[in-house]
Amino acid sequence: MSLPRFHRTVFIGACLLYFTTAWFSTGYHSADEHFQIIAFAQWKLGELPAEHLPWEFAAGIRSSLQPWIATVMFKAAALVGLDDPFTRAFLLRLLTAMLALLAMRGLLQATMGEHRERLDKAYILLAYGLWFLPFLAVRYSSEGWSAVFLVFTVTALLRSGKQPGWMWQAGVCAGVAILCRPATALIVLSLLAWMRLVGKGPVRRIATIIMALTATLIAGALLDVLFYARPILTLGHYIALGFGADPAVQFDTLPWWYYPPWIIKYAIPPIGALMLLAFGVLLIHRPRHLLVWMMLPFLIAHSILSHKEVRFLYPLAPLAPWLLIEAWSILAGPLVRLPRWVLNASTVVVMIANLLGLAMVVSTPAGEGRVRLAMALLKSTRPGDRIGYVVEPATAWRITLPAFYAPPGTQEVIIGPGDPLPQDLDFLIAPEDLYPSLPPDPHLVPIRRSQPSWSDRLMRVYTWDEGPAPWMVYKVEKAGR
Repeated sequence: MSLPRFHRTVFIGACLLYFTTAWFSTGYHSADEHFQIIAFAQWKLGELPAEHLPWEFAAGIRSSLQPWIATVMFKAAALVGLDDPFTRAFLLRLLTAMLALLAMRGLLQATMGEHRERLDKAYILLAYGLWFLPFLAVRYSSEGWSAVFLVFTVTALLRSGKQPGWMWQAGVCAGVAILCRPATALIVLSLLAWMRLVGKGPVRRIATIIMALTATLIAGALLDVLFYARPILTLGHYIALGFGADPAVQFDTLPWWYYPPWIIKYAIPPIGALMLLAFGVLLIHRPRHLLVWMMLPFLIAHSILSHKEVRFLYPLAPLAPWLLIEAWSILAGPLVRLPRWVLNASTVVVMIANLLGLAMVVSTPAGEGRVRLAMALLKSTRPGDRIGYVVEPATAWRITLPAFYAPPGTQEVIIGPGDPLPQDLDFLIAPEDLYPSLPPDPHLVPIRRSQPSWSDRLMRVYTWDEGPAPWMVYKVEKAGR
């Protein structure tokens, strides 16, 4: 209620938007979001044997902080009768959304005074409504949580002197961000360097932040020992693997220049291009700005690394609205001299792109949409039913249901494309475009597709029609049944 009226109204709308996204964005965006957090929690609860966990478990490179939180959440949910996997996962997304909303609200309050009043409303709308933020803000993933706690860290630094205990808050939040995603340590170091070299912060304050950060990392190490039930230093193992490169673990390699095209492509071209332009404007006109110090070393380091994924940049995503509004304030003078129809047309294009992106992320499941299929199977299957997957065996893990979501007592059967269908199947999961080529006997009755029909077109446009066709789950109607 302490927020100004416009900010309060938008914040309430953002709560509804983010909670809706948390409900519909079922499943997981990347494999790590499930297999290195929820699966670890399942192991701790005795629901999954260790041999079913990914290699990162045996290597000891995953902090136990998020698996611990998931474990506690699952136990608490079970006490009130919420023990189905979809509700348990939703609670984790909801918790993440709540933290993300609080983090963004704090960042707005700390930074809005830097801009002229006429930009504040646009900044507020961008901060909550930039199309990819609701999707990332509900991801119970290492990237999602590191992004949230980096925002808390920046907010504490910007409020220095205005909030009691801000140094300890900044250190603890920075430590949590590093525990969730060790690569964010580079951003934290950049923040401390900016604080000393640009902000001229006293060494005593920086030392206090480092003390709080160190204490948080030590607490995380103790949680790891308790979780793994053996002496272990996950952060050390992570760093050693990063520099030593385990030959048994092979990653894709890409050239150094890959991230800018990816940003344009996956942030939707008009918006992605504006983000790159905004960063360039800030780099040229305000090189001492905190955003430049946070982003530039992180981007350079990840460009040098041969293994690249778009999600590695997600910790920077919540800063995009601040970046855009800073560049807007710099370019406001030159932009005013452009013909009004150019400005209006450009604004409409960007707004339409953003609205379409929002419609997509709010209403569609994450990743391959397999959890949407699992919901249908849970209502239809019985113990002993056999579920077939038409998929290349080498990539079957991309669509087969993890133990967390698999209907109890069912069996999975991997069927290579072109192989005959086994006669004893009860259900079949296959790409939707494969249906016409499947044999008419046994008869296949479609039950549910992995993406809602209305949003599939948006998804295919977003992926530049590169992704696979939606998956469909079929009930196998056998003769005499």
